[in-house]
Amino acid sequence: MSQAPPQYRLVIFDAVDDPKELRALICKATGAHPTDAVQWLARTPGFWPWPLDRETVTTILDGLYDFGVAAEARLVDQVPDLGRPRSVHRAACLGEGLRIEGLRGEPTHWIPWNKVELVCAGLIVGEASGPGGQEHWPSAVVAGVRALALRKPRALNVGGGRPARDPVAEAIVVREDPRVAFRFVANQMNYAYLGDRLRESAAENFPLFLADLRDRATAAYLTDSTRSLLEARDPGEHEFPASQALLDHATMQLLWSWYRRDRQESNERLLRGDEDEG
Repeated sequence: MSQAPPQYRLVIFDAVDDPKELRALICKATGAHPTDAVQWLARTPGFWPWPLDRETVTTILDGLYDFGVAAEARLVDQVPDLGRPRSVHRAACLGEGLRIEGLRGEPTHWIPWNKVELVCAGLIVGEASGPGGQEHWPSAVVAGVRALALRKPRALNVGGGRPARDPVAEAIVVREDPRVAFRFVANQMNYAYLGDRLRESAAENFPLFLADLRDRATAAYLTDSTRSLLEARDPGEHEFPASQALLDHATMQLLWSWYRRDRQESNERLLRGDEDEG
């Protein structure tokens, strides 16, 4: 029985300034309509909507390299799907790792600091969530990873439907081996572990918790939105219209951290090769 050829997901990490420059490349490789290709390129960074074969992604990656656009392709089963992150209401940053607790303080998960792979935080400024405050968490990969993943989020139309809520800070923390995503919402957390540092409001306590994650999970990739939130930069650098947008951003940033790591390791191998030859 013949085995199906491997399929890849193409992801572009850079925003394409002039989509028309790359239109011919995408159309020729994928057979896409020129209008569809330009519209997709205008929404990058993001995933090409459908899996592609090895020859197609190689052609596209070679072309993007010539244009200086950062991109890569990964086998479909190697693309991270953070799924529905586990909501955490009580946690403690301890000396050796992050302890996640149940509502009564019982330990439910332990993450050594060297297993924290990503910390991605932002300020959610969009509409209120659904009934009971529950978010809808479709698979970011199955959904194609929405186009606003790495771009400044667009303002939502809140003229109808549910009323807008006050902005709330959130963080997605990804543990590796096994890969599990956790969601921390500023006004839904217990900060008792802070002890003498405990402040009066969640708005004051959440940055302390986030700073503890930054300072202790030194091997983790800290996204620019997280740094922006901690440093109180221009809100446009860390605002997201919905929790799903933050999750999509976390997925893209996790892939970007792998891409950077792989390039660094490749460069180090090349340097070692040069040294060996010398």
